[in-house]
Amino acid sequence: MFSSRFCVVVMLGAGPLAALPSAQAGFPPPPVPVGNPQTPDKVLLGKALFWDEQLSSTRTMACGTCHVFAHGGADPRPAVAPGRDGIEGTDDDVRGSAGVVRHDRRVRMHFDDAFGLQPRVTARRAPSVVNAAYAAELFVDGRAGGRFLDPVSGAVVLPQHAALESQAAVPPVSEVEMAHFGRSWTEIAADLPRLRPLALASNVPAALQQFVAGQTYASLFQRVFGTPAVTPVRIVFAIAAYQRTLVSDQSRYDLYLAGRVSLDAAEVRGLEKFKEFCLPCHHDIEPSSSGPVEVDYRNIGVRPVDEDVGRFAVTGDVRDRGRFRVPGLRNVALRAPYFHNGSALDLEQILDFYSRGGDFADNRDPLMDRLPGHIDNFDRVFLRRFLEALTDPRVQQERPPFDRPTLWSESAAAPVRVGEGTGPVGGRPPRIAFAAPGFAGRDFELGVDRVPAGIAAVLLLDVETRTRPLRVLGLDLHLALTPALVVLPAPRPTWGRGPDDGRVVFRLRLPPTGGVAFAGEWLALDGRGPSGLTSSGALSVPVF
Repeated sequence: MFSSRFCVVVMLGAGPLAALPSAQAGFPPPPVPVGNPQTPDKVLLGKALFWDEQLSSTRTMACGTCHVFAHGGADPRPAVAPGRDGIEGTDDDVRGSAGVVRHDRRVRMHFDDAFGLQPRVTARRAPSVVNAAYAAELFVDGRAGGRFLDPVSGAVVLPQHAALESQAAVPPVSEVEMAHFGRSWTEIAADLPRLRPLALASNVPAALQQFVAGQTYASLFQRVFGTPAVTPVRIVFAIAAYQRTLVSDQSRYDLYLAGRVSLDAAEVRGLEKFKEFCLPCHHDIEPSSSGPVEVDYRNIGVRPVDEDVGRFAVTGDVRDRGRFRVPGLRNVALRAPYFHNGSALDLEQILDFYSRGGDFADNRDPLMDRLPGHIDNFDRVFLRRFLEALTDPRVQQERPPFDRPTLWSESAAAPVRVGEGTGPVGGRPPRIAFAAPGFAGRDFELGVDRVPAGIAAVLLLDVETRTRPLRVLGLDLHLALTPALVVLPAPRPTWGRGPDDGRVVFRLRLPPTGGVAFAGEWLALDGRGPSGLTSSGALSVPVF
């Protein structure tokens, strides 16, 4: 976000402030609150916590699940939430970030009115974590400010410069993002000490692997903080310390600012056009001698304000209706889709949007009115070339400090959905559902939703799936249908209120050893389907 011409020690307001060592290309070090000093071991502990799916109550979500460096530190996973109208497939849908199935402390699935038994999706898309250390306020509405409060007692722990800590305290207890309903930070802190760090991850970077090898979180906290106490504040401190190392300052544009490379003619023209059209809001690309630029909020007319009031929900100031934090643009070419609701799918749609001056006028920033008719096709080509010059190859290629483990959810150990199933005529097929990994010797739930209430359902279990569906009685079945096939009637009729919100769950005890796999598929006795049946897709579940 900042060039080599920044000062080395940053001051944001009054009060003492420590600093990180300078970044290679000359960005100033991110501000560090004095109460949470950086140490190499604390950074490694924070990196382990950030990439550990065991931090979630389902063991399926890490902080890094929604912040993938190869995608600019944003979330590349396709996930759609119905908007304010509650209906999928309409204009107000949100491309947010997928979280967890609604579940309780025992990881039993519970129905959600909007998402059924499927993972819920956030109402706003996860912003990039890269260079977030420079922002005085975080989340797209800025609700994570510089003062960090103990998430249990509410006492002030860090009075200023702690937006990263304030932000990191939220997702682990969010019922949409990482938590069972009612989960507390006290519970998280009690859960971690007995866990083997990064037990679900693979391809752990060498330095991190050496740090966690043979350790528990209690022993790592002893090493970092001097005692083995695992507390909510210490967890948050470590995660924030790691995020302060995620500084992206090696793009072609940054090297150009440092005098180390030249931009080509198209990139130079794009920079000129950027300064003409975009600089009033995206001033993070401009050098400054006084430290980070203050957080800016704008309403550019992405959607009607009543769908999401943005910053107004934090401040109560009517001038903030529909305003969202202006993002930094380093690595923007990697971060599709765009805007707080993911409504622009690529850079071309971004440029289309600005060329027409936005879409909705309610409280829209007057700056947007200057754009229609002034950005021609050549301008768009040059602007895109400049935006692409803001990509840091270390981020794109996930090289240090952006190296990371492979998550369980990205690996061959994660359940895999196979096929879509067969629905009623003119309707949608049932959906198979699960909440957690297939741990050997533990219970595992397989559910189905999007079926009529009050009907019978049957769970088919087999050892594997097939690559092409088998057509049986008008249904597309995806199990291999081997001699090992087991047919299990659901323990009760589907429950719900109507033709599309019925659901049922079957709880299985998995074998005591890993290294095996099984597959499941649901049949529902739905008279609207072919031969009076409908089917879900299948789920292939490794046991480990």
